[in-house]
Amino acid sequence: MFDKIVHASDGSKYAFLALTWALALAKQNNSELHIVCVEEVPYLPESIGEVSEALNSTRQRIEGVFEQARAIAEKYQVKLNTHVITGHPVRDIVTLAADLEADLLVIGARGHSSFYQRMIGSKADRMVQLAKCPVLVVKEDEAKVTGPMFGKILHANDGSKSALRGLSIALAIARQNQSEFHMVSVEEAPYSPGASNEARQPTGDIARRIEELVQRARALADEQQVQIHAHAIKGHPVRDIVNLAVHLGADLLVIGAVGHTALFERLIGSRANQLMQLARCPVLIVK
Repeated sequence: MFDKIVHASDGSKYAFLALTWALALAKQNNSELHIVCVEEVPYLPESIGEVSEALNSTRQRIEGVFEQARAIAEKYQVKLNTHVITGHPVRDIVTLAADLEADLLVIGARGHSSFYQRMIGSKADRMVQLAKCPVLVVKEDEAKVTGPMFGKILHANDGSKSALRGLSIALAIARQNQSEFHMVSVEEAPYSPGASNEARQPTGDIARRIEELVQRARALADEQQVQIHAHAIKGHPVRDIVNLAVHLGADLLVIGAVGHTALFERLIGSRANQLMQLARCPVLIVK
């Protein structure tokens, strides 16, 4: 399923947690695994010496990251291919993943407030936005060394092209891990409807659309020999999906992402970014 995996590391605890997931997936899929660290050049340095000193210090730190990563990789019996690039930590990681024709980019994410995410953003947000391949975002837990990685998978589907692509990948992962598979679609209540009949009017159309989604998903699930548990809920498409994932004890949340401009992402945000921020389990984002 994943022939080439790229893991981006900045040496943080979040990156090393993400590394365990990259290693477990690489072992499960017999994948070629690449780890990349970025040397960032100081912004507006005062001298060439300042640049040289910063790069020397960074290279020593990166070598320490690689040594620690190799030690962890030995537990999973996976070979690591290492890359050091000098430049922008988002743009050049995404470029490397594209050049390698990676099937998956695995990153760790730090928790931030909603205000920070909207006004400043994060490297994880921007990688998800720019990467051409699916992105697995890890925040809290370490991957298992042995056994199936995902006991329960939740896939959120809104009927979009990216969501249907995400469904295909989610089903393949579920089959590979013999996972309990759940799919959820959310019926959104209108924002500040002018009258009560405005809130009721679209319900029938939305219910039919969700039923069509479920039927299509069941057909795909039958092809993969996966049993699907369908959920249709009415409410907030981010909050209630996250709550359902917690209630089910999901080990993975799979979602589709619609591309937006950087300005949109920073000022308005996207559901993919919000789900990535709030979900407790790893989130696989497919575009």
